[in-house]
Amino acid sequence: MSRHSLNGFGFLVPRSAGLRVLGSVWNSSLFPGRAPAGNALLTSFVGGATDPAAATLEPQELVSLIHSEISPLLCITGEPVFSNVTIWPRALPQYNLGHTDRLAAVAKACSRFPGLWLTGNYLRGPAIGSCVDQALAVAEEVRERHPQ
Repeated sequence: MSRHSLNGFGFLVPRSAGLRVLGSVWNSSLFPGRAPAGNALLTSFVGGATDPAAATLEPQELVSLIHSEISPLLCITGEPVFSNVTIWPRALPQYNLGHTDRLAAVAKACSRFPGLWLTGNYLRGPAIGSCVDQALAVAEEVRERHPQ
C-alpha cells in the first residue's frame, strides 16, 4: 500500500541522491487497469553505466534493493504482491563526450544513400516521447519524398 497518490508518470533519481534506483514509471497510473483495485504496478530501473554491478545481482536481490529504496520515497507500507525482473545489460544508450560529432558523421554517411532513414533512442534521446517524436518526423519525411 502506498500513501503517495502515484498521480503522474513516475520519477527519476539524480546520482547525487546516493541511491541505486535510477527511476520508476507508474504503469498503473499511465495505463488504467494494469493493476487490480487497491494495487499499483510500477516499473523501476537500476544499473546502467554508473552501476553495472547491478546486472549481476540475483532477481530477489534486485527486488529487495528497489523496494527498500522506493518505499520511503513513495510511502509504501507493504511488501510487493508481484515482481518480475528483466535484465537488459545495454538497454539505454550513453551519450558520452563526442556524441554530437558521431551523430554528424552518421548523418554525413547517410546522405550518400538517398532513401535511407535512421531512427532510434541512440540518436536524439532514450525517452519514449523523444523516440515517438523522432519516428513521426522520419515517417513524415518518407511520406514527403514518396507521395502516393
